[in-house]
Amino acid sequence: MTVETRRIISATILCCCACAVFAAAPTRMDAAVPAAAPMRVDAVVPDTSVITTVGPWTITVRDLLDSYEFGPAFVKRGSQPLFRHLEYMISERLLAASALDQRSDTTAFVRERLAGLEEDAAVDQLYKDDVLSNIVLTRGEIEEGARKSAITVRLRWIVTRTQRKADSLHAAFKAGKRIDPALFARNDSGAVAGIESTLLALERDNPAAARQIAGLHALELSAPVKGPDGYYLFVVDDIVTTPIATETSLDAARLEARTVLTAAKADAIAGAYVQRLMKQNAPVIKAEGYNIIRAFLADKGLTRGKKTEWDIPSTFMTEAGPVPITESGKFVHKTLVTYGGKRLTVGDYIRWFDIRQFQLKTSSLEAFNRSVKQTVWKMTQDKLLSEAAYARGLNRRDTVRHETNKWKAKLLYLAARSSVMRSQDPQAALVRRLEQLKKSYTVTIDMETLAVLQASLGIERQPVEIFYYKPGGTFPRVAFPTIDPAWQDF
Repeated sequence: MTVETRRIISATILCCCACAVFAAAPTRMDAAVPAAAPMRVDAVVPDTSVITTVGPWTITVRDLLDSYEFGPAFVKRGSQPLFRHLEYMISERLLAASALDQRSDTTAFVRERLAGLEEDAAVDQLYKDDVLSNIVLTRGEIEEGARKSAITVRLRWIVTRTQRKADSLHAAFKAGKRIDPALFARNDSGAVAGIESTLLALERDNPAAARQIAGLHALELSAPVKGPDGYYLFVVDDIVTTPIATETSLDAARLEARTVLTAAKADAIAGAYVQRLMKQNAPVIKAEGYNIIRAFLADKGLTRGKKTEWDIPSTFMTEAGPVPITESGKFVHKTLVTYGGKRLTVGDYIRWFDIRQFQLKTSSLEAFNRSVKQTVWKMTQDKLLSEAAYARGLNRRDTVRHETNKWKAKLLYLAARSSVMRSQDPQAALVRRLEQLKKSYTVTIDMETLAVLQASLGIERQPVEIFYYKPGGTFPRVAFPTIDPAWQDF
């Protein structure tokens, strides 16, 4: 498989559409980002071959290629970029090795985040085993998907709070009434909001919208589509079909179609999977626990005026009298959720939320309450999925252990670098520290394999800075652990 083909697959799988109209439903089993398609540079260089060892750490061919592919662009602008990228990986592993020797892995910062990342990797494996393995695509579906990848649409939309208003607008348009331009949604700058997307990408990012605009002509209004914050009506401003002129382009379109359609079918299976888990365990949010965590989050994220306006208390009554909600130690054992004969406490939620830091909606009391409750359901869903994965021992799979270990190295590197950067002259201190560590830990590099990989990649004349983010799963994060962009200033 060529490097270019691999990039097409990787970008299709990982690149999140920044202009998605609205998010997926919270009950969806947010899929793990599937592993990038393996790049077979040479038959004698398997993905699992170890290319570098740094003290206790190993770096495989796949680790290096993923880190490089999804890493910062500054490394790719010089000569022999893969060699240079590996040098930064080695520096990070050296710092991680020193942090490991200093038992930084026992600190709450590293321990709690590593536990979350291991859970996420185990749930990823559950997703691959129980969802992706059941996906089958026909040749006809792939060809139709390739055709849709060549059709681009430009959309605007109207958002209404109620279905009645949306139905009324749609009926008025059908009766021949002109659409009032003032009704269209606006972006932060005040301009009319809009997106441009292929039909295939729209089916991936917003299947409900794609279904409603199917068959529409330019300047026609769709039927209402229910979203998380209202009802959407779409207008197709333009439809452009780009001919697929070459066999290479057709192959790329088929690859993209296969990836997008697989994800769409997986979403349907995953959604049913999660709903079945939730139904079997019948989780219930307890009012007292919910009120405590709502007050706790309000105290951390709302102004005093907003808390007063919304009448959210800052204290809770106990046998000893009113106690500030910020003294969460008084309330951590209170039950927040019961499910399947088990319970999750206020303390469980605070620890879970603290390392994820979801953005809560604060536009209104109703929106705030709803977003707090959604995070509680999200935590419950995560717990059910991780319990299912651990019950089957998926956390002990070699692939899960390897993925977790890569994140462990990254967390330990961050802890070690943070300590060094507190010096009076951080740059000089970092240089000295790395020189010391090179004498303390053995570093080996398979230069022959590295040269083969470098030759296969070539030079990117205009590398683009793109960060791939994994918003779903049980631990939202960047999709792959790669080198720190801060090395650019080193």
